[in-house]
Amino acid sequence: MTTSHDLIVVGEGIAGLTCAGEAARLGVKVATFEAEFFGGLVLNVNELHRFDEAGGLSGMDHAATLARANAKAGVKSTNQAVNAVRAIDGGFEVDTGAGTVTSRFVVLATGARLKKLGVPGEEEFQGRGVSHCADCDAPMFTGAEVVVAGGGDWALQDAMVLAAECSVVHVVHEGAQLSACPDYVDMVRAQPKIRIHAQRSIEAVLGDDRGMTGVRLRDREGSTSELAAAGLFAVTGLEPNSGVAPVAAARDASGFLVVNAELETAVPGLWAIGQVRAGFGGWLADAAADARPVAQSVKARMG
Repeated sequence: MTTSHDLIVVGEGIAGLTCAGEAARLGVKVATFEAEFFGGLVLNVNELHRFDEAGGLSGMDHAATLARANAKAGVKSTNQAVNAVRAIDGGFEVDTGAGTVTSRFVVLATGARLKKLGVPGEEEFQGRGVSHCADCDAPMFTGAEVVVAGGGDWALQDAMVLAAECSVVHVVHEGAQLSACPDYVDMVRAQPKIRIHAQRSIEAVLGDDRGMTGVRLRDREGSTSELAAAGLFAVTGLEPNSGVAPVAAARDASGFLVVNAELETAVPGLWAIGQVRAGFGGWLADAAADARPVAQSVKARMG
């Protein structure tokens, strides 16, 4: 069969942009599809840590640099959602908001989304205290007390960003110890504005007609307490955007796509890179490390 493209990359986060650019420079005919805006979750990060490749740029600026380079290399970028990817004889059909396109190979770089806490008040006070972007919204909480839910790297990065603006940052996490890397833990513990609330979970977001006023906490013994705060930033984990993959592409218990050592899924010719795959390292350097070998594998498969 004749296909529209050699390769379709679904998603224009750092992994997708890097893979598409590398493949195009190798002579592969590449198209990318992105439902929202290129860059993905990295757009919310003003300072990229542990990623020298960005050269000190913000997440948005680095993504824009990659997108411009891809355009020059011949990558066709389309701002359309992909609804499904189906394996067919000789390649794949990719259903988009503008119709169906075909490709010999597909790379899923669809990333992940922040998990919601799923507690009462979270939806009600979304945009009225509940936020998902510390870099974006920190100035809205200048001089106020806020809560960060989570104890991992991203949560502590957000806590440090918020501490530059807020009077107090309460970090609430369920574990006995923070799970972030040691240098982040050290930075947070050295910041006098940050207070750690271990072995506690957020049971509800509280508020009134004017907006969020605090959260209700529950400890491991079942006792509850209330914490006054004007804002809540939930950073407790990620959920993969793996729904567009064929059913035959195996997923782990959390929905992340299972891949082999070459990052190929159980469907031949379909790779998964970055946050959407099981076992991903989580750092931007890991995204770039996923992307380039897969682009080279696609080129090798073309013969």
